[in-house]
Amino acid sequence: MFATMIRPLFKNKKFLIGISIFLIFLFLGIFGPIFYKVDPMEMSWDREQPPSANHPLGTDTYGRDILAQLLHGIRSSLYIGFLAAIISLIIGTLIGSLSAVKRGFVDDVLTALTNIVLTTPSVLIAILIASYLNVRSLEVVAVILGLFQWPWFARAIRAQLMSVMSREYVYLSIMAGYSDLRLIIEDLLPTIATYAFMSFVLFINGGIMGEAGLSLIGLGPTRGISLGLMLQWAVLMESMRRGMWWWFVPPGIVIVAVTASLMVISTTMDEVFNPRLREE
Repeated sequence: MFATMIRPLFKNKKFLIGISIFLIFLFLGIFGPIFYKVDPMEMSWDREQPPSANHPLGTDTYGRDILAQLLHGIRSSLYIGFLAAIISLIIGTLIGSLSAVKRGFVDDVLTALTNIVLTTPSVLIAILIASYLNVRSLEVVAVILGLFQWPWFARAIRAQLMSVMSREYVYLSIMAGYSDLRLIIEDLLPTIATYAFMSFVLFINGGIMGEAGLSLIGLGPTRGISLGLMLQWAVLMESMRRGMWWWFVPPGIVIVAVTASLMVISTTMDEVFNPRLREE
């Protein structure tokens, strides 16, 4: 059944292009540091060297190998994106599905909470939280980002599940004495599986972009390295003014390519699975 559902995607050229680009960078993030065994924080190399045979992407002001930084940065940024997406998906699914099943007072409270978070300037809240933390690991940054991405998803699946609740098979499950959790897992969640996956892709996108934004203003991870931190260091050392293009261009290209590929994947899935768009 799953193979039948996803088969149309692999007949779509845009989806193949998007997923291929994303998988390339995923492969680089996972296996790149394994094959290119250079410490990205080692400062023993010649400083500010352009790309060469010894350093394919040159070195920075501190004498660190930029290719090693890039490979580790891809891994860290994707890790933050995936973790933030999982957190957002779980929160949004729980709140949206409980609102649809419980209704009444519970629905009112959860809807009010969703609207509050949705209308709150989440970027400013994330900046405030990050600024109060002296130590920010990759996981902490992911949690900060994941806590504020879910409201639009919760509202969307609540609306979808409210219509599903009126179907006969759901009434039969309720009459059979299904608990709310069993009703959600067996009858409701399968109906939003494709939409949830599309949203998960967008959450990854948001996590990667969010980390880059926080890092650029000095509120990214304090340990390790990420694509956003690479850009922050390049900005602080005025690499653009000094013509050190090999420092800021690679991470910029990777961020644009990864986020663009995720947008293409999500848009194509919407075109394939959305009946209205399919008819057009």
